[in-house]
Amino acid sequence: MTETRRQQLHLGKCIEDLDKLHNIPDLKSKRATALCKTAQKLFESAAEAREKGDEEYSYVCYMKYLRVVACISKDKDYLKDKNYFNQMLGTKNPNKAIDAAEELKNSLIDRYNQEQKKKRLNDIQENEVIKQKIDENRKKALEAAPAPEPSQPLGLPGLDEVTIKSEQLYNILKSGKMKVMILDARPGKDYIESHINCPSCISVPEESISPGRSAHILEQNLPAPSKPIWATRASMELIVMLDWSSTAVIPGNTLHLLKTILLKWDVKVQYPRPPLALHGGYEDWLLRYPALTTNPQPTPRAKAPKDMLGEIDYPVWADLTPAPPRPRTSEPTVDRSSKAAALQKYEERARNMVQIIQQQERLADTSLTLEMQRIEAEQVRLVTVTVALLQATVQKYERVRNMAQIIQQQERLADTCLTLEMQKREAEQDWEKTHFQRETEERDDVRALYKMREQEIISQLMQLENKQFDMEQENLSLRQQLEEYQRRERVETEKMTESIVTDDANAEKHLVIAEQASQARELAAAAARIDAVREQREELDRQREALERERKRKLAQAREKRKPLLDKDEDGDTYMVSPDDGPAGLNRSQSSPNIAKVSSDEDESPPSFDRSVKPTKVIPRNHQRDFQPQWGDVGRGLTGLKNLGNTCYMNSIIQCLNNTAILCHYFCNGQYMEHVNRAHGTRGAIAEELAAVVRALWSGQYRYIATIDLRNEVGKHQRAFRGCEQQDSHEFLTILMDWLHLDLQFSSKPQIKDSLPPSEKAWHEFTKSKESFILRLFYGQIRSTVKCTVCGKQSVTYESFSNLSLELPANANRCTLSDCLKLYLNGETIPGWNCPGCKEKRDAVKKLDISRLPPVLVIHFKRFYVDPKEYMANAYRKKQTYIDFPLEDLDMRQFSLNCSPNNQIFNLYAVSNHYGSMEGGHYTAYCKSSVYGKWYKYDDHVVTEISSSEVKSSAAYILFYTSCNMRMS
Repeated sequence: MTETRRQQLHLGKCIEDLDKLHNIPDLKSKRATALCKTAQKLFESAAEAREKGDEEYSYVCYMKYLRVVACISKDKDYLKDKNYFNQMLGTKNPNKAIDAAEELKNSLIDRYNQEQKKKRLNDIQENEVIKQKIDENRKKALEAAPAPEPSQPLGLPGLDEVTIKSEQLYNILKSGKMKVMILDARPGKDYIESHINCPSCISVPEESISPGRSAHILEQNLPAPSKPIWATRASMELIVMLDWSSTAVIPGNTLHLLKTILLKWDVKVQYPRPPLALHGGYEDWLLRYPALTTNPQPTPRAKAPKDMLGEIDYPVWADLTPAPPRPRTSEPTVDRSSKAAALQKYEERARNMVQIIQQQERLADTSLTLEMQRIEAEQVRLVTVTVALLQATVQKYERVRNMAQIIQQQERLADTCLTLEMQKREAEQDWEKTHFQRETEERDDVRALYKMREQEIISQLMQLENKQFDMEQENLSLRQQLEEYQRRERVETEKMTESIVTDDANAEKHLVIAEQASQARELAAAAARIDAVREQREELDRQREALERERKRKLAQAREKRKPLLDKDEDGDTYMVSPDDGPAGLNRSQSSPNIAKVSSDEDESPPSFDRSVKPTKVIPRNHQRDFQPQWGDVGRGLTGLKNLGNTCYMNSIIQCLNNTAILCHYFCNGQYMEHVNRAHGTRGAIAEELAAVVRALWSGQYRYIATIDLRNEVGKHQRAFRGCEQQDSHEFLTILMDWLHLDLQFSSKPQIKDSLPPSEKAWHEFTKSKESFILRLFYGQIRSTVKCTVCGKQSVTYESFSNLSLELPANANRCTLSDCLKLYLNGETIPGWNCPGCKEKRDAVKKLDISRLPPVLVIHFKRFYVDPKEYMANAYRKKQTYIDFPLEDLDMRQFSLNCSPNNQIFNLYAVSNHYGSMEGGHYTAYCKSSVYGKWYKYDDHVVTEISSSEVKSSAAYILFYTSCNMRMS
């Protein structure tokens, strides 16, 4: 099988470019079935592209396919029916996609590396071609120019020379045509005092040069200013070394060691020619060009003292020979007669010699004059030729320099164009990024507004659907009652007709009269009911309008007479206090429990405390809270809570607790600060944050606030409440009650357990001498009795509760709270119970009774259950059962044991509602204000007044009752 020919790379230059292409947008809003179809198309496109040899596009499609599959695996529909969606995707396709993507990735990485290598080779070849063209152009320019004289006094030394003169270095630096680096190998202090004034002159201290060192180690020992220039040594055309006065590179001296390091131990650099030593060193340069130094008068270098006797040449005794002795002769004889002739002869000779000397002098002068003239003429000719050659050389170098400048300008223009193009692309990318960010921010703001409005509309739809369901149930109930009434009327009419037929012969006449009378009675009764309902509704409307006018009048008078007083607690939070409030803080209604009364009812004497272990007053945390308030003048306790992303479950519970009057009084007057327990895991933070929220809700100066700090603190200790997913309000309430109980614990004096009844013993075992305001207010006790059906042996245990969780009757569209309580407390059969009397497993009956009622009774309805049809998928369903519960006078005497009769009648003051289903739902709260005595609906940030007839609905999820006979002390 022949391999498919691969197409050229066209989507990117590296694998990271392809990784940017397979990013997909947020697919959470898409349905799983649509995503499966998209994934199948991507898989087919990837396979088709791979067959065509387009590895890049195939890889991108495979990666997009895998991302879509990962998104599908997190979808709720997929989790419900995995087999169905796996068949749509293909059971083997994801593994095939993973293998194919991995193979393609490895292949593409190899191909990208090969392409980069080819590109580097092409760049190198192009650079070599450019260099060759430049060299050819230079050669042509040199050939076109007249050849210079071979004997130039100044210029670049030959390749076989190891030194360079100061004049040659000066001309090279002056021309600026070559890149020169000067390495000053004198001691570092001498370089600092004075050195050649050239940017490329750096210090290589003599003390850092030693045998065996490499260029890398030498670079580490260089001064900091010298390192950047040293790093550019590979690009230099000429490197010159110098010390103080060396005229040659002698093995063993500093310059020789430096030259060895550069040529043998600098493996990363290839020098175009060996480094040269400055002839005569820095002293020669200073003597010739003092103006080109940083200090023309440095401190003279200390020289070794000369041996003053070393220059004296002493004679060698072996070279000295004695003079030969003079021979002894006799006395000389003189001929006095020839004196005159001799004098004349000598005089003639003298005159001849003088003439000869004078002639020679004249000939010498003439020859000297001619030679001088010839030399002058030769000098003139040489100067003329030299000037001509210099002019030709200058013109040639000017042309070469102009060409080099043109080439450099072209290179600079190319670099400038490339830089401008890159800057343009970066600017375009920045503009696109900024524009995209701006559009994204605007879209996010609009999306947030739409999302908030969408949530409100969805909430309203859910509530309307719930009301529609309740109305349908009510109509069904009325229809059943009407049918029952009509049935009874027909039965009575039939009985009356039969009696009339048997007693009177005129049965037909009496029957007509009876029917007419019955119809008349029905019409009159219906008309009377309609009139009564209409009158009742009109009377309620009139009362509501009168109360509303009276409330507005009182509010106006209160605003005119006085400004609201501001009270500030110790932790810095401000809240409003009504001028009518006394020292107790909050007005109470008949629904407000009396903790002092509770204590007196439960215990004959008030609780005693061990003052020796009582903690001192806890100083609250200095914490600036961010409520993000929406300012507005509203009634006290009528402030809404902003939805922070599916936090309606939390808002509903907080509003219900906020309308627990005695709890609000406890938080608002600062009494809770005496009980804050820093030893608990939450260190009292939950109680402090809830107290701050309660004070803000009762300030009356905000339309709504955000519970950001409370939510963050709750999320620290419970992961489930940290995100933006919908949670169960009952679960949140149960955990919050436990946190508040532990945050506000205080020690009480232990009592003697032997004298207590079993229920009290169990209660003290539960508290362990650690009580709290929350415990006394919300916690009760259940007695569980298990009785053997054979021997009658009983086992009694006690359990505490903060709320009663009641089952709903099966297959019932309507029921009452009493039905649910009876179902909860009625006995149930337990098979296989280990009977302590029979000493074997028996069937037993388990019975629950309420042994202690709390002042605030919280009742939860178990509306959610696991669907038996989808048990394996763990799918939950909701019961929409309508529960009829009393708003006032809930009598708990028939459901409790040994409880105080004054603490068994309860009034409803709050309801936590749930609309929708498990897939999507919404929580609200109906609460009765202890200040205004009216019912209000708390729908996140919106608070509206409602009638008491709207409180009962099939959305009721948690009920909050308070004891009627509780009074605040």
